[in-house]
Amino acid sequence: MLLSRTEFDKKLSKGDLRIALIGMSNIGKSHTARRIAEAYGFDHYDVDAHIQAKMGNPSMQAMAKWMGQPYDQGYRERAATYLEMETEITLNAQGQRGNQVLDTTGSVIHGGANVIKIIKNNYLIIYIQANSDDIDVLTNRYLEYPKPTIWAQNYRPVSGLDPQQAALSRYPDMLASRALLYEEMADISLPAEMLSAPDLNDSAILGAFRANLP
Repeated sequence: MLLSRTEFDKKLSKGDLRIALIGMSNIGKSHTARRIAEAYGFDHYDVDAHIQAKMGNPSMQAMAKWMGQPYDQGYRERAATYLEMETEITLNAQGQRGNQVLDTTGSVIHGGANVIKIIKNNYLIIYIQANSDDIDVLTNRYLEYPKPTIWAQNYRPVSGLDPQQAALSRYPDMLASRALLYEEMADISLPAEMLSAPDLNDSAILGAFRANLP
């Protein structure tokens, strides 16, 4: 839902501004959402946290272990179960009142056309965009700080590599395919380094969003 600056201001003053942050896992969505919530009093709707609660509050590492990797037996079924939970929880955000920042998972783009349409119709969608240096960092974090990951059709065996090595080698390509889907879904795209810049105060984040509106 692309807004004009005037519409942005009106919704903010009325307590009806809804912002969705999208982007890759570990790119800074949750950190940015917390900053907005603390600086402006927005409701921070953290989809990952709600999924964890629904699953009995396991750690993110435990959730990643439960889902497994795309080469594991039963992965497809568990990934489908996870996406069903994610979609239900994401749509539940519609019932919340007031200014809200929707902190999506990295796999929101795989939730299906219906959930994407609902988000696009109800939220100003901000894509936190990774650069080439970020891709290297995210690939390393994939093993160090595992999260449940929806690979879709992006995993294939690689000759001469064991399954884990093959997944790691394919991970940057998976991120690149996701980037195209995030761009398609977003109203505006902002580089991650801009939002993490030391001189960007918490109270200036909404101004940075607004400056990129027509």
